[in-house]
Amino acid sequence: MEQSPPTETTRLRSIDALRGIAALGVVFYHAVEQGKNVLPNNLFDYPVRALQFISSFGYIGVFLFFVISGFCIHLQWAKARATGVEPNVRFAPFWKRRLRRLYPPYVIALGLFLLVAHSYGELNFTHFFFYDIVMHLLMLHNLDPQTCYTINGVFWTLAIEEQLYLAYFLLLFVRARWGWRVTLAVCLGARLGWMVLSHLIWIKFHYYLPVGEGALSFWVVWALGAIGVEVYFGLIRTPGWARDLRLAALLILAATAISYFSPGIPKDTFAKNFTWFLVHPIWGLGFFILINRLVIAEQSWIRRATVPSAISLFATVGVFSYSLYLTHELVVIVSWRFINPAWLQSVNTLLLIVPATIFFAWVFFWFCERPFMIRRKKETTDRQSHWTPIGESQPSTVSD
Repeated sequence: MEQSPPTETTRLRSIDALRGIAALGVVFYHAVEQGKNVLPNNLFDYPVRALQFISSFGYIGVFLFFVISGFCIHLQWAKARATGVEPNVRFAPFWKRRLRRLYPPYVIALGLFLLVAHSYGELNFTHFFFYDIVMHLLMLHNLDPQTCYTINGVFWTLAIEEQLYLAYFLLLFVRARWGWRVTLAVCLGARLGWMVLSHLIWIKFHYYLPVGEGALSFWVVWALGAIGVEVYFGLIRTPGWARDLRLAALLILAATAISYFSPGIPKDTFAKNFTWFLVHPIWGLGFFILINRLVIAEQSWIRRATVPSAISLFATVGVFSYSLYLTHELVVIVSWRFINPAWLQSVNTLLLIVPATIFFAWVFFWFCERPFMIRRKKETTDRQSHWTPIGESQPSTVSD
């Protein structure tokens, strides 16, 4: 069954909702401290254990973010092709929009983290500190294991996102010339090549080039999102399994199980490398199917002029999910300093910390993110695109 091109230009609430769900998953992952030291010796022991177990899988939201990102970045190209116009994605205007839209909130959030660290006396103005700052400002910190998780533990994913924007132009070239089969093969080859390159650099120079934090490791996941938007506009036909929610759930659960049990596999073995090579693409494929199904379902919501309440609720969070992604760890870190005993960190996550992260992100959105969205809208008017990175809130319409 081939989906007909959508005629509506209204905002895709399903994408907003998925973005909100992914952001909240990451928030829970960071807000609930793991380990036995936070387990109480009372009736809360097992509920806290359950909360720890569930929240430990919140990192999966990162992979959903990357699929959503590929969907949104490729939307302008797909819409132009669907309307019979030859797409023309130019490098300079693309990056001008990206930097103007994303970089100011990122720098503000970076400054807030440094300010809080300084207030706690945790900043040491050494040569490494200035190197770390420069790497973060250039968004290259994911390439050095010493800077990858400093300042803010989630900023490495934003560095990957910027690097994937560069790779987008190569992806477009390969897709236009040889189609998606070859493009996916190239993306998978890049993932394998990055693993091999990291290994060779370690052997020759004893320098560890991060594998799991490299942009090429996520390229195939990102590309699946780009395929999803072409499916949405009816540019390519997919078999029935590409919209099967049961298969999506099976793939996501399978990847999660592989990730959960893989630490028990001996390092530097074929089994370890093979499972790691497969797990990210399996997650990506599962989320690709999920997105396909939801954007199709959204057409029926539009016809009925109603949106399911759960979708509407998560979509509201999705609007400011970029701000939530940028700032949630700051709120979590500050909150933990005022919670005692330690096990209350898990209990108060539901009652205080997560609501506080959402509220702070909402305020940050209005004062530190929204002004740059409005400025871009005024300057680009009807040429505005729907290109959206990890967690970034969308313009008022899918594509104006």
